[in-house]
Amino acid sequence: MKIFAVGNSFYGDDGVGVAVLERIREANTFPGAELFDASTDALALLDKFTPGELNVIIDAAEMGLEPGEVAAFKPDEVKVKIQSDHLSMHGFGLGETFQMAERLGTMPEKVLIVGVQPARIEINQGLSEPVKAALPRIISLIEAEATA
Repeated sequence: MKIFAVGNSFYGDDGVGVAVLERIREANTFPGAELFDASTDALALLDKFTPGELNVIIDAAEMGLEPGEVAAFKPDEVKVKIQSDHLSMHGFGLGETFQMAERLGTMPEKVLIVGVQPARIEINQGLSEPVKAALPRIISLIEAEATA
């Protein structure tokens, strides 16, 4: 299994993925899983995807939910579920990355995207309380998918 954080940890709740990776490392929740911080470069996932394994992507996403709410979905649902992919300000967003992986024939069969509704995306603010409170739920979703 590979677990990817996408986002910028210097921009408040956009750093939720990195916070999840840190929790997983501290608790050794998924022994043997590869953890990767893609930062704001969703395109970097192309070189890291592993067909035949579960590939989990964690990102803050504007989904029209209450701050801290978590949604899990598959790649074909990205455009429908994510109303605004702020990653596109930095380059490729998740939707474009998945399209590119499909064209290259490198798209894994098993991909889970865990989106977290941010409360704030502001420089040097750290995670908001609602997003901090969501960390155990995010890890539970990953555990459920890994054992399915």
